Amino acid sequence: MDSHVGQVDPPDAETWSVEFRFEEEGAKTVAVATLTAGKRMLHTRGTARRSPRDPSRPRVGEDLAVSRALSQLAHDLVSDAVSQLEAATHAAARIPEA
Repeated sequence: MDSHVGQVDPPDAETWSVEFRFEEEGAKTVAVATLTAGKRMLHTRGTARRSPRDPSRPRVGEDLAVSRALSQLAHDLVSDAVSQLEAATHAAARIPEA
């Protein structure tokens, strides 16, 4: 993971933000994630279910649901990048691991 502590973004840098909304449905927690990237918005969902044997710990369900929503968001961003590259190059795109 890249880390640039203390580095200031240039004035024309675009800011991306992710906002989460939670929905509780009995033993199920759903995190709805919205990524705002300039004028583009992406939405994903992550779900966590509490086993009937487990104690009620809402924060645990939220953490799991958020992690799953973020994982899906990452996959969606890669898929979108591949689609954009293929549309621009008219060839199959290959994205190597970082």
